[in-house]
Amino acid sequence: MFDRFSDHARQAMAQARLHALRLRHPAIAPEHLLLGLLSQGHTDADFVLSRAGVDRESLRLALQTALPPGHEPAEGRSQLPFTPEAKRVLEAMMAEALARSDRHLGSVHLLLGLAAVPESMPAQILAKLGADLPTLRRALDHAVHTLERSAVRLLLISNSTMHGGGYLEHCAAQIRDFLGRRQRVLFVPYALADHDGYAAKAKAAFEALGHELVSVHTKEHGKQAVDEADAVFVGGGNTFRLLTALYEHSLLPAIQRRALQGMPYIGSSAGTNVATLSIRTTNDMPIVQPPSFAALQLVPFQINPHYLDPDPASKHMGETREERLRQFHEEHDTPVLGLREGCMLRVEGKHAELLGTTNARLFRRGQAPQEFVPPCDLSFLLDD
Repeated sequence: MFDRFSDHARQAMAQARLHALRLRHPAIAPEHLLLGLLSQGHTDADFVLSRAGVDRESLRLALQTALPPGHEPAEGRSQLPFTPEAKRVLEAMMAEALARSDRHLGSVHLLLGLAAVPESMPAQILAKLGADLPTLRRALDHAVHTLERSAVRLLLISNSTMHGGGYLEHCAAQIRDFLGRRQRVLFVPYALADHDGYAAKAKAAFEALGHELVSVHTKEHGKQAVDEADAVFVGGGNTFRLLTALYEHSLLPAIQRRALQGMPYIGSSAGTNVATLSIRTTNDMPIVQPPSFAALQLVPFQINPHYLDPDPASKHMGETREERLRQFHEEHDTPVLGLREGCMLRVEGKHAELLGTTNARLFRRGQAPQEFVPPCDLSFLLDD
């Protein structure tokens, strides 16, 4: 087990032993492990604690205040055993690493292991500071995904066709600039029922821009096709049908992995919806039921493509888009970017820029909507 420890985890073990000796305690307990962890600076565990809203010095002070000195002689005690609780912490540490398919055990796994033994002093202090095990796990997931998104390249288009124009005509210049040299583009047609017809339409549009396009529905092994593609284009249609197919064909993790590695991702309408955290802000009818609303999560916010402003002269009594998004924020805190037809969002790592010919409207819980005129910098939306 210890041969899989990272340098920081090994140092935490060594420091834990020294703390136990200094306090004249007979064995290494979970509280010594946490003191050993806090004795180091700038570890991954520090980052996760910060994400969870825990001040490390406050944590250290609370722990030291709760620790009574022991009465064991310090001389001649080179080796100390682990208490049963400490052994459970190490077992939980291993379990957390296995659950995440992590080969090495680091400071973060030790932190999670400490929080996973609820009767231990560290777990109780962490809980009082608002950092129980579920909170720390969420903070870690958040931190990992934030780092992973640093390589993403996205072009998220509100709509594929403008009134009076051809397919992808209004965004052709942006697609050309985004993709650059000739690319092998993999098309995902599953938002519409006619896959062959849809693929032929997309193929003509991309070939006119100088790119090769093949549709994933023609491939026997879809995940392999994703791995071999230079870029992916996910077309519009019904978002529920699209996400259901991505789950059924096991394409969701494959596309997510490649996109997080930097493969260019272009989405239009439904393809833009599935690039976000979830499909909860789509305009579409749920004609099928996906296993989950969770989507590719390539950006840390929601998008509402085809955003339509309320018509003050309309006598229609149904809900407006703005009212629906207000209802979303009665249940969720996540910002929603309303992309009117004609605009799009380009994301390059930690930079996001609004492009196109129409404004976007940003909705946040408890705040008045904000208007943004392209071109403009929306990178703050990536700071989740």
